[in-house]
Amino acid sequence: MELISATLLLPLGLMMGLMLAGMRYVPEDTVLTVHRFGRYVRTLMPGLRFTLPMLDKVVHRVRLVGHQVEVPLQGSTAAHADVYYQILEPERTGDALERIDALVERHVRQALSALLPAHAAEDADGLAARLKHDLNDELATLGLHVTRCNLRFGAAV
Repeated sequence: MELISATLLLPLGLMMGLMLAGMRYVPEDTVLTVHRFGRYVRTLMPGLRFTLPMLDKVVHRVRLVGHQVEVPLQGSTAAHADVYYQILEPERTGDALERIDALVERHVRQALSALLPAHAAEDADGLAARLKHDLNDELATLGLHVTRCNLRFGAAV
């Protein structure tokens, strides 16, 4: 009887240990990216989540709110853009979460280079509103939302 209970308890204990090792708590306003064999597999949303122990590795912890990107743009006049954004749908962003600031910065540079020549006579607030609108149109497919844009012009940035 003692041998049977020991042979049943050992595998049961190992299974419980593996289950506990795979549990991850993801705080609100945060997501985790999971890699398996060095490749992105999925994004863990806030709450209590399960990963496969010894196979899955949590690689990046990404906050969903409070992101800021500063983009200096050199040209005939120096322009500097501060863009504030948040991640609304991280599952749509996928593995781009790991380089999200660089991705947003690239979009800001492209939008600024298109806006500045066409609307050079417009004031900074009008350009910032137009930049915010253009960025929200582009970044919505990635689950991102630009909350604020500030533009500064001048020779010294």
